[in-house]
Amino acid sequence: MNTKTESQALAEAFESVRNLTKLYLSRMDDKFLRTRYEINGVKLNNAYWIAAHLVWSEHFLIVQGVGNKDMDIPWLDEFGFGSNPDEVNQELNIDMILDKMDEVHAEAMKILKSLPDEEIEKPNYIDATFGQKNTKGAVIKHCIRHEPMHLGQISWILKINGIRLT
Repeated sequence: MNTKTESQALAEAFESVRNLTKLYLSRMDDKFLRTRYEINGVKLNNAYWIAAHLVWSEHFLIVQGVGNKDMDIPWLDEFGFGSNPDEVNQELNIDMILDKMDEVHAEAMKILKSLPDEEIEKPNYIDATFGQKNTKGAVIKHCIRHEPMHLGQISWILKINGIRLT
């Protein structure tokens, strides 16, 4: 009988989320990748920023928070908590972002798939608290639920530009 560890099951769930993210991003057209839409006077994040932010969040939460590693990607901090798409100084093309997305995700999957169950409830390395827990498991679960929130934003960008998702 093949029994998965909790972290392997979480890795599988995250892989499913990432596959959908990659599909949606593959449908994105360059002409509206950097467009910031405004609704009721509120400027929304653009798809370019969202993609880079997802790289930042997986690196911060999983690679650093669970694996206690750093992949030394110089531009990541421009896409972290509270950053503003209008203030990004880096001129990265989307292919560079997607390549780093794949690299960071591969490292995160190695970390998750090799994490023993007894490590799930231990404190994370970034001292982050989610759901009143500062455990590695809380960070992993937050990362898994964080990405679909931004994926919803990407789906709206696609829909308002007439790109069908089915």
